[in-house]
Amino acid sequence: MRSVPLAVGAAVLGLAAACARQAPPTAGANAVTITATDFAFAAPDTIPAGLTTLRMVNGGKEPHHVVLIGIPAGMTRAAVDSAMRTPGPPAAWMSFGVSPIAALPGDSTNATSMLEPGHYLMVCFIESADRMPHVAKGMTRWLEVVGTAAAAAEPQADVVITLTDYSFQLSTPLTAGAHTIRVENAGAQMHEVGIERLAEGKSLADYMAWGQGGMQGPPPVTPAGGVIGPDVGKHGYFTVSLTPGKYLLTCYVPDKQDGRPHVMHGMVQEITVS
Repeated sequence: MRSVPLAVGAAVLGLAAACARQAPPTAGANAVTITATDFAFAAPDTIPAGLTTLRMVNGGKEPHHVVLIGIPAGMTRAAVDSAMRTPGPPAAWMSFGVSPIAALPGDSTNATSMLEPGHYLMVCFIESADRMPHVAKGMTRWLEVVGTAAAAAEPQADVVITLTDYSFQLSTPLTAGAHTIRVENAGAQMHEVGIERLAEGKSLADYMAWGQGGMQGPPPVTPAGGVIGPDVGKHGYFTVSLTPGKYLLTCYVPDKQDGRPHVMHGMVQEITVS
């Protein structure tokens, strides 16, 4: 599979501004740090099941994210590696954990959810300036989640974002400052939510023109936070600190029918943070 969550990856290389570092949303979760470099993940090999905050720190020179893919029992690594090299929408056997969305160099993102025991693969699908996705450069890492996922108190969210096919519904407008956001997937396929700050003087129309032009060149947005996932019927959390301005909510997941990123199906929304 070759995801599109950031064909923007190559384009944002020239952007100097980085968003504020994000803190884990709850002290009650098992905290796991994933350090992304060019082109590898440094992380534990095994973590306990249960409520988990994954914090990805980008120590590389390119943007990175973490896509956490659940691997069915008995599937060989050779079969998984082959699927990672296959362009198109996610394969039917794939399940997705809630995971940190893209961060620029020197920044970090986070995601909190209940992780069930099993085999997972961490992948970065962002493309470099040469248009080669990072997964093709070896940016994967296996993760084993072991034990039993015990019940735990989840974070207290002040905003809920519900994902559908193909829209975002906010329980209350986003304002400047720190937020703990709950993300629920009420759609029929996997989604994500990215919060991207529009460049000064730019609008949704500029963004759509960039997308329809093949996402070539620097985009009119800078990533500010969000999560990849959750899967259908599931939920997760992330924290973000926003400054006043205009932002887009975006989903770049490839559609399961035609493989086009969901932003091209209208899953993009302009909001004003004040």
